[in-house]
Amino acid sequence: MNKKTRLALTSIILVITIGFVAFQLLNTFGDVYVSVDAVTAEPDVYMGRTLQVKGFLQPGSLSVTSENVTLVIAGNTTTLLVILIGELPDMIDGQEIVAVGSLESATILRATNILVQCPSKYEATTTTP
Repeated sequence: MNKKTRLALTSIILVITIGFVAFQLLNTFGDVYVSVDAVTAEPDVYMGRTLQVKGFLQPGSLSVTSENVTLVIAGNTTTLLVILIGELPDMIDGQEIVAVGSLESATILRATNILVQCPSKYEATTTTP
């Protein structure tokens, strides 16, 4: 094998190795953004990983006690109980939210943060003359 062929082969192997390692790191440490339905359909896939789970706040499900804050977020067909360890933002029933945390079981997410969209920024306002 001549010098150019060896250099090309070494370069290809190096690029493939770096790509594989980068993919594994992103897959391991990157937050996964999924819906409630996806998480409840295959909880084993998401167990032990930091997730961003998108759903709608179930009306009447918000419970604040001295010990914790719980709420239920819904997807199209399933729901997920969220136990919040962190600051509770202002939310309204039916609002789309994103709970950031990890699965404790197939139906319970322990969240460290809840992200909400500020509705006043995106609602149209009407004025009367």
